[in-house]
Amino acid sequence: MATHLHGDEQIIINRLLDQSVCGALPESSDSQAISTALSAIKKTAVQQRINHYLKDLLGIAPENYQENLVLLLGAELVEPETVHVLLATLKAVLNIPELQGNQDDRAVATQTIIQRVHSEVVELDEKEIRKLISQLFVERFKLFVPDLPEYTLNDQEQEVEDYWDISPNFNLIAQSMINVFIRQETAVKNRAELTEVQQVNQALLTRRYLSRLEMPQLFATLMAHKKEIATAWAELNRYDLECGDDYALLLDHNRRPSQAKPTVVAIAVAQDIGVGIPERELTDRIKLVAARLLPDFAISTSSVKEALREFSLVTFENEFVSPTPIAQRFAAVVPTTKEREPDAIK
Repeated sequence: MATHLHGDEQIIINRLLDQSVCGALPESSDSQAISTALSAIKKTAVQQRINHYLKDLLGIAPENYQENLVLLLGAELVEPETVHVLLATLKAVLNIPELQGNQDDRAVATQTIIQRVHSEVVELDEKEIRKLISQLFVERFKLFVPDLPEYTLNDQEQEVEDYWDISPNFNLIAQSMINVFIRQETAVKNRAELTEVQQVNQALLTRRYLSRLEMPQLFATLMAHKKEIATAWAELNRYDLECGDDYALLLDHNRRPSQAKPTVVAIAVAQDIGVGIPERELTDRIKLVAARLLPDFAISTSSVKEALREFSLVTFENEFVSPTPIAQRFAAVVPTTKEREPDAIK
């Protein structure tokens, strides 16, 4: 029987899907609704509905350590390099003396953390480590908040040190994450026990889209259980399942349309290349499309290529660039003088 979710449970699960973590203590930026939902985690019935729903949907329940929840999904979180940086960052922050108490000031110099991690992850340089920590702890988990101190302009040049404000939930979430990795072998073993529908749901969540050509078995399962899958995702009050002839994806009501000019150009390029072009011709094609679409702006070709990959608009294979099945479903809208930047992704 499908689990019916209440509002607090929807908020908690959506935060887990967005950030992979949900701390028991509200952050300063949290709304009253979120704060109320976090308080509800203490209720056994709430925890049970969350666990049952996610177990049915994805085949995995969140790790829970003193009402601090962690749900780690995604191919990047099994890459040894990423896992090494993640675990080294947990160790580095847990061992910082200034964070042992409950003081309000939880700002730590960014370079301090990077250097501590570098002492453990010697195979990467500090620039690579900083990028990975930012991707994980700033952008994904939202456990670090960038902080630049105020300074006064004067005749002398000043070197400004940046900081990360560490979430008050960090220590308990760190323990929950460590528990996840301790159980890593069991998790890998259990993955083989996922039902076909759970495999489809994990793919829908962690990939930009599900391709009929690349994943024919999962695509066939999705089509056979389309109504069941759509109903399950609808419980979160944010997703609609969209199925085309060659693709399927989750439309996320919480995702704002992209307004970046390189993304607009990337969509237009993907729709302009027909069945595909040699990769060596891509830069010139980007310049041509950008000049036609946004003649008054200088567009970085590298930013457009990044958007092509980020939104899965093309595939790069055997030095050939081909549009993906979802390239045609996006709209690249050029703004008029009275409009804001275009809503490129919808």
